[in-house]
Amino acid sequence: MKNTNNLQMKELDSVESGHSLKVARNLEASPRTIRREMESRCNSNAPKPIKISLEELKSFETVENQFQNLGVTFTNTIAIEPSNPAFGAANGAKVLMAAPKNGLIEISFTNPVKWVGARVTSSRRTILSAYDRQDAQIARAEMSAPNLAGANSSIQPNAPLKVEGDAISKVTFYAFEGHLVIVDLSFGF
Repeated sequence: MKNTNNLQMKELDSVESGHSLKVARNLEASPRTIRREMESRCNSNAPKPIKISLEELKSFETVENQFQNLGVTFTNTIAIEPSNPAFGAANGAKVLMAAPKNGLIEISFTNPVKWVGARVTSSRRTILSAYDRQDAQIARAEMSAPNLAGANSSIQPNAPLKVEGDAISKVTFYAFEGHLVIVDLSFGF
C-alpha cells in the first residue's frame, strides 16, 4: 500500500471478474464504505467473461451452433467424456475434441471479443491463433510441447492458453494433426 496525503492506494483482486482494481480511499473510511465502493466498481456495466458450459452436450455430439445464442459457433468439434486418462479430464467431465479432423478446432464469434482462453491437453505442441474479420492473424499463444498425462512432459495436462487482441472474430487451436481436447473455454468483450 502507498500513502499519499490522506489517501491510501491498494490493489484489490475481484474474485468475480478476475481483474485487479486500484482503489484510493480516505484513511478514515470504514470497512462498509470500502465494501460499497468495491461492489459499485464490480457491478459496473462492463461485460463479464463468458464461460462455455458443456454439461448439456451429449457425448460424441457434433458441436456447431449449440452456443449461437452466445454468439459462438464451432467447426470440426465434438463433445466427449474421455475414457483415456492421458487427457487429464476429471471422471465424467465433458471436453471439446477436434474431430473429425485431428488437431484443429475453430471457433467463430458473431461479435468481436477481446480475449479467448481455454485449458488444453494435446498429443503435440499446440498453437492458439486469433484472427480479425479480414482473417488476418492478430494474436498467438503456444504450448511448446505435448502435455498428455503420464507422457513425461514438462507441461501439465489442461495447460492454460489465452490470446488477447482488439476485435477477435475467430480463433483456432491447432495441434499439428495430433489429438487435442479443450476445457474451460471462456472469452470476454
